[in-house]
Amino acid sequence: MYGRALLVPFLLTLFSLVAHVSSFTHPGLLVTSQDVSRAKKHIDAKQEPWYGSWEKLAASKYSSSTYQPNPSKTIDRPSNGELMWRDAAAAFNLALQWKISGNTTFADASGKILLAWAETFEGFDGGDDRYLSAGLQGYQFANTAELLRDYEPFAQADLSTVGTFLSNQFLAVNEFFLDHKAPSEHNHKHFYANWEQCNLASMMAIAVVTENTTAWDYAINYFKNGSGNGAINNAIVYIVDEPGTGRPLGQGQESGRDQGHSALNQQILGVIGQQAWNQGEDLFSYNDSRILKGAEYFARYNLGNDVPFVEYTNGIVTHTEVSSASRGATRPTWELLYHHYVGVKKLDAPWTKAYLNKTLEESGGFELGSGAMGEGSGRFDGLGWGSLLYRVDDSDVESPSASETPGPTTTSGSSATPSSSTPSGSSTLLDNVTSGTPVSSTLLPTVDTTPIPTPTSTTSRQTPTARPCSRKRKRAHRI
Repeated sequence: MYGRALLVPFLLTLFSLVAHVSSFTHPGLLVTSQDVSRAKKHIDAKQEPWYGSWEKLAASKYSSSTYQPNPSKTIDRPSNGELMWRDAAAAFNLALQWKISGNTTFADASGKILLAWAETFEGFDGGDDRYLSAGLQGYQFANTAELLRDYEPFAQADLSTVGTFLSNQFLAVNEFFLDHKAPSEHNHKHFYANWEQCNLASMMAIAVVTENTTAWDYAINYFKNGSGNGAINNAIVYIVDEPGTGRPLGQGQESGRDQGHSALNQQILGVIGQQAWNQGEDLFSYNDSRILKGAEYFARYNLGNDVPFVEYTNGIVTHTEVSSASRGATRPTWELLYHHYVGVKKLDAPWTKAYLNKTLEESGGFELGSGAMGEGSGRFDGLGWGSLLYRVDDSDVESPSASETPGPTTTSGSSATPSSSTPSGSSTLLDNVTSGTPVSSTLLPTVDTTPIPTPTSTTSRQTPTARPCSRKRKRAHRI
C-alpha cells in the first residue's frame, strides 16, 4: 500500500523554484544542545521553573529507567493505540533525562523502547486513524532517535535499524497521506488541519534522523504551498482585525469545530516551527508570522474574549461561528511559542503571553509534558516540557546560540526571512526585564519576565455564548 522510498516528482516540479536543504544539524529537532545546556544550568542551581519541571519529569512512571516497552505487531489507534503513544512518551522522557543528567541507564532504556518497536512493528490497521498515529507518534519516535544519535552504543548498534523502521512504517504513511491518496478523501481539504500538520511534523523529524533531504524539502514545500489544510495558509485560513485595536489575528481552520482541536493546531504548529528553526528554516516568520497570528486569535478567544469569525467551508463541513466547545483547552506549547516570538523575535504577543500565564497557573508553575498529564490520546499528542526546554531568563543572553539564528542551509529561492513588522501598537523592545542569576551561558536573548494582566477586551458583534474562562489563582512562575 505504501512506498518504501519518498518519490515526489510532481512536487519537485511544482516547487522547483523553492529553496532546498543542503545539510542537517544534529541534534536539531525539538531539542538542541543549547536547550540541554540551559536546562542543566538552571537545574543545577535549583532555579524555578526549571527545577520543578525536572522533578516532575523524573517522577513520572514514563520516565523510569525500569520502564518496559510494549510493542505490538499492529496498531489500530482506537483499540490499542495507547501501546504506541505511551512507549513514545517514555522513550522521549528517558532520552531527555539522559541528555541532561548524563546517566546512561536512561539512554539504554530509551533505546530499548525504540529497538523493540523497530523489531516488532509490521504496520497500522484500521481506518483513517492510522494517519494520526503515523503522524503523532512518528515525530515523537524520531525526536527520541535524534536525541540518542550521539549516544555511541545506540548510534553504532541501533540507529540504522530504527531509521529504517521510521522510514518504512511512518514516513511512507506520511507521504501517502500528504499525497492525497487516502481512499476516504473527497477533496484536498477533506481532513482537518491537525491531521496533515502531524504528518508534516513526522516527515520533517524522520528526514532529519535519516538525513533524507528529499523528504525534508517535501515537508517544507507543502507547509508553504500545499493544497491541504496542513499548509499554513489553509491552517490559518483567514486574517481578521482584532476588535478595538485592529491588530491582525489568524482564524484557524478548526476554530469553528472546537477549541480542543484548535489547541492541537497551536501545538503541532509549534513543533513544525521549532524543528524547522533548528535546521535553519524560519517557518515561524513565514508569511508575516502567520503561526503567531493564529496563536493570538486562539489565545484571545480562549481567555474569554470575543473574536471576529469568517464563515468557513471545505466542501464537507460549514462553520458559521467560532465554536465554544472545549473553550479554555490547552496543550503544552505556549512556552515554545512565547519564547520564540517574544524572546527571540522581539515581537508583541500579549495574548500568547497571557495564555501561557493561564496554563502555568493551572499546572503548578511550569508546563507539563507527555506522561505527566494523565491518560488518553490527547494527553500524549505533544511531548511538552516547555518550561524545562525553552524558558529563558536574562542570565541566558551572553551570545546567540546556533539554534536561535538559522544558518545558511538553503540555496537561493524563496525561503522566508524574519519579519521586521510588528502588530499595530506594539514594540519590538521589551521593558522591565528582571535580573537573573549572573551565570555565563551561550543561549537566548533576554525576555520580559514581568507578569501582565489579561489584555483588555472590547465588544464586537460576535459576542460568544460561552462564559469567560475562570482564572485559577495558584502560585506560578509567571512571565
